[in-house]
Order: sequence, then structure tokens, then C-alpha cells
Amino acid sequence: MDYLDPKKIKMHRLRLWVGYALVTIGIGMASIILLWQAYGYGVKNGQVIQDGMVFLSSQPNPASIYVNGVLNSATTNTRLTLPSGVYKFELRAPGYLPWTHTIPVFGGQVIHYDYPLLFPSKLTSTVIAKYTGTPEVASQSPSQQYLVVSSPDNFNNFLLYDLTNPTAPAVTLSLPASLLTPTTTTQSWQVVGWADDNQHLLLEHLYSGGQEFIELNIQNPSQSININRQFNVNPTTVSLNNLKYNKFYFYDATNQTLSTADLSNTTPVQVATGVLAYKSYGSSEFLYVTTSGAPTGQVAVNLNNNGTVYPIRYLPLSQTYLLNQASYNGNNYALIGASSDNFVYLYENPLGQATSQTNAKIVPFLAMKITSPNFDSFAPTAQFVLVENGTNFVIYDFYNNIMYHYSVPAPLDPPQTHVNWMDGNRLVYVSGGKIDESDYDNTNRHTLTPALPQFDQFFAPDYHSYFAISQNKSGTVELYQTSLIAS
Repeated sequence: MDYLDPKKIKMHRLRLWVGYALVTIGIGMASIILLWQAYGYGVKNGQVIQDGMVFLSSQPNPASIYVNGVLNSATTNTRLTLPSGVYKFELRAPGYLPWTHTIPVFGGQVIHYDYPLLFPSKLTSTVIAKYTGTPEVASQSPSQQYLVVSSPDNFNNFLLYDLTNPTAPAVTLSLPASLLTPTTTTQSWQVVGWADDNQHLLLEHLYSGGQEFIELNIQNPSQSININRQFNVNPTTVSLNNLKYNKFYFYDATNQTLSTADLSNTTPVQVATGVLAYKSYGSSEFLYVTTSGAPTGQVAVNLNNNGTVYPIRYLPLSQTYLLNQASYNGNNYALIGASSDNFVYLYENPLGQATSQTNAKIVPFLAMKITSPNFDSFAPTAQFVLVENGTNFVIYDFYNNIMYHYSVPAPLDPPQTHVNWMDGNRLVYVSGGKIDESDYDNTNRHTLTPALPQFDQFFAPDYHSYFAISQNKSGTVELYQTSLIAS
């Protein structure tokens, strides 16, 4: 009996172990090959090469993909594995203008282009509302669902549009008559900003002899409040603390003081003195500019966190200071600059630097060179930070670690002083009476429909359409909707 023969038993075991070893080696080699393929390695003409990978998405989807003018077999959304090199990508769809971009691909690199938006070759607009005059202000909520437009017929009234159902009639929001300080002279509204609950809009009421701040409750206008009366203050500016509707910062330019208060404790608490400018971030942190402790002809920029002050840097005296903060990919970034300077400085985790080092200087992450900057902003996704002076731009991309310097070809129509982010990847403004749109890097520029430059442009939450305020040929001011979906 073979199964009782010791020699045959030994050979059987040996064959099993050899088989196990060969299977293990095969699995290991297959894993290595798959891993190498995942990192873009391959063999070409007998040589090992490493490819790069490009992920492409688009709206609309699918769209045809052309690489260096050649139609690819894949359509968006997809990934392409390509040898190292520089490629011209073009996305096309029937009824749409093409989206193009030159992309350098490096071995082992994984690139995501998830943002391409193809605009219809023919834009179709529909009038939503006509006004008897030009509204004072128009502002869209952070969720992009609501649009508030001041009524030209009654200064105390606002019109509320639901952009997810734009054909529905506007809801009239009436502020209580006693809420505003009476005046018989010219008065106007200015938008300060929205709370993150998408229900409260902070406004500044300007009138002859004074100003006051009103928080409009769009769900219940009768619950709107006069900030000046509520807190017995007369500040130069008011801002929301951490974007909360019930928490505020009050800045008094005459006394150069900064205070905080909330609706549960209406007694303001002073948090800084000698303040020339400030920018809050989160619930307990703010940047501020002061001459205190600064050399002659300069100002100090400090970071205040829960009452502890950390010096950041000195800047030259200026009429305008650029202060901003945002978080991206787990890091906090602070932007600091002055319009009298030719650089804006970007700091990575400044608070972490300040608290982890003793008597060590907080150093900038990078310096963005631009002459006399007057505006800065982070994209809604915070992937990009923009610094601007008129038609000159510097934009830094945190994800790809790339800096862009460029000038736009078309000037901004007054009274605009800066561009706005359409979304996390595109910029919009009005030039020559029409909306000008482009990608963050000044590519894929489009001239869209007419618009009045004193108003922003408003995009539906799904970006399938946009809304703008314009004046037609007969002089009537209109709110209209334009589809971004080709018929």
C-alpha cells in the first residue's frame, strides 16, 4: 500500500511543500506586478518605464476625451494611464463648448481633474422677475438655495427666492417698521454676510447721520434684530463670530477696540485694543493689526487665541490690510499682507508653530509676489488661495503645490473691486456688461450673458443653471435664469 510506504509519504510531502512554495512565489510575484502596475510601472521596448495616471470627470457626463487631438476610447468619468510627458486634453459633448487643458504627466503621479464644466454653446435664459427699479442688494445663502433681493418698492421689504424651485413666486419678507432708525433722507443697504444656518443675513443700514446693523431672519422676519439696540453699541463694523447667528464681533474704529458678545450675554467684552484691522476664524481665534509694539512706520500682525497673543510679523503701514484664514487637508493657513507691500505671506499652522516653539520666529509657508494687493480669498473648498490687484492675480494650489501668476484680458466693470469664486475651481466677474468666467488658472474663459456689475452672480446648488440681475434694452431691471444644460 503506497500510503503506508515511508519513502512515498516523504516524496508526497516534498511535492506538497514545493507546490506551496511555488504558489507563494507566484502570489508574491503577481502582487509585485500588480503593485508596480498600480504605481504606473510597465515594460516598453525591453525597458522598465513608469506611467502616470489621470482621473477625468466632467459635467455633463459622459464627455468624449481627446488626447493630443486623438479620440480616446474612454469617456468621462474615467482614468487614463499615460507615459510621462505633456498632453493636451480636450473634453467634448454635443451642444457644449469644449473644455481644454494642457497637463504635464510624470511617472508615478496620480492627477485628479474632477472639476471640468462644459458650457452650452448656446445659452438660453428665462426671466424670473422684473423690478420697478434697481434693488439695493442681492445675496445668496451659503447653501446656495436662497436668494434675497431688496425690494425697490419698499425699503423695509426683501424678496426671497428658492433657487431649487425658481418658478415659484418670491416670498416677501417685511422687517418690522420700528426696527430701523427713521430717516427722511437717502438710505441704503449693504450686505455683511450670512450665518452658517442659512437663515440669518447680517446687513448694514446706512442713512444720513449714522449707520446700524440689522440681522434679517428669512424664516421669520418679525424675529429680526437691530444689533445696535440689542447690545447698546454703535460699532464701525460688525461681523459674525464663527459664522454663528447669535455671536458677534464689534469693531470701533475711533477707539480702535474689538469686542465680542452673544444673544445670551448682551454685554460686550473687549478682547483687543489698538486694532487697525481684524479677521476672525473659528470660535476663539482672530488675526489683528496694531501699531502697538511695532517699529516706527510699521504695524504688527498678531494672532489672538483664547486671549493669548502670538506675534506673527511686521508689515508696512497701509490703508488696506489683507487678513484671512482657512483649513485645508488637516492644516490651518493664515494669509497676511498689506496693500503698501508687494508680497502677501502665507503661514501653515501658525498657532501650532507658536505653541510648539519657545521664542522661535513663526516663518511663512510661502510669499506670494504681487504689486499693491487689495483683495484676497480662499476658494470655497480652500484648495486655492487668491490674491488680486485689479486684473492681476496670484493663485496658489495647495493640492498640486503650484503657483499661478496672470493678468485677465478684460477689466472689471465698476463698482466691482474684485472677482468672486463661482465654485471651488472657477472665477466670475462682470466685464463689458457681461459675465466673464474662467477656470482658476485663467484657462477655459467664457463670456456669458449680460449682468449689472454691482451684483454677484448666483449659481443653483447643482450648477445646472445660474441667476443674474441685468437691465434689458427697454431699461427694465430683471432677475433671469440661464440653463447650463444644453437642450
